[in-house]
Amino acid sequence: MNAELLSRFVPQVAADTFAAFARHQREDGLFPYKLTQDGPAFSQIQTVTPLARSVWTHYAGTGRDRAWLKRLYDAMARNDAWLARWRDTRGTGGVEAFCTYDTGHDLSARFWHIPDSPAGNDPKRYRTDNSLLPLVAPDLTANVACQRQYLALMAGELGEDATVWQARAAASEEALFAQCFDAEDHFFYDRDPHGRLLRVQSDVLLRVLACEIGDEAFFATALERYLLNTGKFFAKYPFTSLALDDPRFDPAFDYNSWCGPTNFLSLIRAPHAFEQHGRHVELTWMMQPILSALFRASRFAQTLNPFTGEAGFTEVYSPSILCLLDFVERLSGILPRADETLWFTALVPIQIDHRDKAHATGYRRAVDGQRFEWINDGETAHAFGGAEWLFSVPNGVRVTTDRQGQIRSLTGMSATTMTGTLETPAASVPLSLSPNEVLALTATGLKRARPSRLTLPTF
Repeated sequence: MNAELLSRFVPQVAADTFAAFARHQREDGLFPYKLTQDGPAFSQIQTVTPLARSVWTHYAGTGRDRAWLKRLYDAMARNDAWLARWRDTRGTGGVEAFCTYDTGHDLSARFWHIPDSPAGNDPKRYRTDNSLLPLVAPDLTANVACQRQYLALMAGELGEDATVWQARAAASEEALFAQCFDAEDHFFYDRDPHGRLLRVQSDVLLRVLACEIGDEAFFATALERYLLNTGKFFAKYPFTSLALDDPRFDPAFDYNSWCGPTNFLSLIRAPHAFEQHGRHVELTWMMQPILSALFRASRFAQTLNPFTGEAGFTEVYSPSILCLLDFVERLSGILPRADETLWFTALVPIQIDHRDKAHATGYRRAVDGQRFEWINDGETAHAFGGAEWLFSVPNGVRVTTDRQGQIRSLTGMSATTMTGTLETPAASVPLSLSPNEVLALTATGLKRARPSRLTLPTF
């Protein structure tokens, strides 16, 4: 996930980072879980963000180097085969966790009484004397389902048969729901070898949703019952790593813990879940307090106290550094997208703590050699391409353009209906945008491309 975000800022470093997976892949197909000065390490799989989607995002946004994509595609296909062979011992079609570190859930109550590492530090083995292992893991299974969808995209791009990967992705998603989903709770749980669901409500839900699982209605229910529920994961500084109402919840944030505190890795993965369903406004309800915490922090920590926003464990943590860059660009900047569009988002940071304070922002970035600027005084935002004025919109609107700055659509980014005018050198167009509504700019004016949808916080 770090490399996916870094791709927008230092693309060659991201490309080299992704390529390292293929370069250091083991002969049997397993990827290293980390690279150290002493070489690649293979003692666990530690799999969360779908690598294939991150690779595709980089490829689609940085010039489409087919030789680079082919190398990564072949490597990811081999790793997929390794997982299918070694991490489905029960033949469920799901992907199994053998230890805590397989999902990076250090100290989480999800893995209480399960060892941190696999048996003998061998990712092919688990402790057979542990009655809870192996676990069919929802986040690992969803990860593979998502990866296979993007491997299908790559296969089509490379002139290969995509239907094989599509069928495998569908099988993985079917196994996910058959093995790990509880319809009454509307939640995903690990299933142990005795057929029991281990009912710990953790950020596993957000991980599965970030793997593009479920339709819009499914996601709306998850928002209402969990992600935007202040009794579950929607703390003052969301999202917690364990449900707030779980008696095992521990807000201690001064060490590497996934048993309560807000973790920056969860935060940088979250946009994939929300934006998949056009829930841009609801995503800002998380980004605004997190930015507020970052602005006053003296260091880049891994964790935050979910009640106060105080910085926790460690001091120079790359996911929190990238979170700051990403959220500023998503909220108030210019964000290049994998679909070859740009997002100009007209929002300013909100003063979360103490007295209200007005803010203004300015953002500049180069895209394909052209310099763009985006200035927002808190009332109106103005876009420039070089020295040329391109357009202006009211605060609370996102403008989607092509990579040359030509407007394609507008999105409502406020919880209230925004009214005003889209100003361009050619025309002044009245607009009214409801939350998350998308209006496409056509030759005859603005036409609704997506209706308004908004899920309110619950208590």
